[in-house]
Amino acid sequence: MIVITAAAKFILAIALLLGGIRSVSISLRQITGGMLHDLLKTYTSTPFKGFLLGVIATVFLQSSSIVTVMVVGFINGGVLSLTQGLAIVLGANLGTTVTSQFFSLEAGNLIFPLIIAGVSAYFLELVLRRNFGGKVLLGIAVVLSGIELMILAMEPLSATMFYQKLYIFSKGAPWKGIITGALVAAILQSSSVTIGMVVVLCRENLLTLPEALAIILGADLGTCTTSMLASYGTILPARQVAWGHLFFNMASLVIVLPFWQYFLWFISITADDFARQVANAHALYNLVGVIVFLPLVDKYASLLEYIITGTQRDKFY
Repeated sequence: MIVITAAAKFILAIALLLGGIRSVSISLRQITGGMLHDLLKTYTSTPFKGFLLGVIATVFLQSSSIVTVMVVGFINGGVLSLTQGLAIVLGANLGTTVTSQFFSLEAGNLIFPLIIAGVSAYFLELVLRRNFGGKVLLGIAVVLSGIELMILAMEPLSATMFYQKLYIFSKGAPWKGIITGALVAAILQSSSVTIGMVVVLCRENLLTLPEALAIILGADLGTCTTSMLASYGTILPARQVAWGHLFFNMASLVIVLPFWQYFLWFISITADDFARQVANAHALYNLVGVIVFLPLVDKYASLLEYIITGTQRDKFY
């Protein structure tokens, strides 16, 4: 009975997290009135500008998957080039680390103030017929509620067979945790939620640092399935940027894994709090990949054009 209750809380927590993030995303897009789309199309004259735009867009939308799918769509529509799209995707990868930092906070005390502020702002919107961000505040409150509910659901998890099997599989080698994180993120279609689950598990001391870091690295890889699916049936450059997203995350793994023990040591000294260490690891991991790839984004685009070739059909686009 305890396991069933915990499972029900966990499912509800996932629903709150996904629903809250989606609500914040939609509400912010309504407030900006399409301005974000215009920014993506206009302010990408240099790779660095595109990178910054990807970071800002992902922080606003709280989803790197949405940004990468938008990039695939813009390239498919001929609005962005492959190089511009790749720069935005690199920024999106770094921007999503803000979410993991958000998960690492003790933010439960903010739920009721956010609800009060959100309801008040929404009431003003109805009266004055202007958007004051009430839905955004309420969406953030829903996300925080999902986090707190997930913590409650995770408390009895250590006694379940599921956790024991997950722990046993993820233990011993980084690649096992990477596979676990990739599968979970691919199923949930959200690296943010997957990493949030890992942070919550860390707060409950249900994962050690090596397992947690391996899972979040895998989660970044698993979320690439969203852009890969979105690119199906699109023009060649749109498919190339989706593959570029996947290769970037695979290459980031190749860069970090040889220095795994040093990576663990460095992360362990960045903070005293276990959950914050995991969030810091996610940020540092993506930052290393960006530092390596952003200066070479033009050459990376050329490489993708060389190795990801089209069919005869693509020549007519």
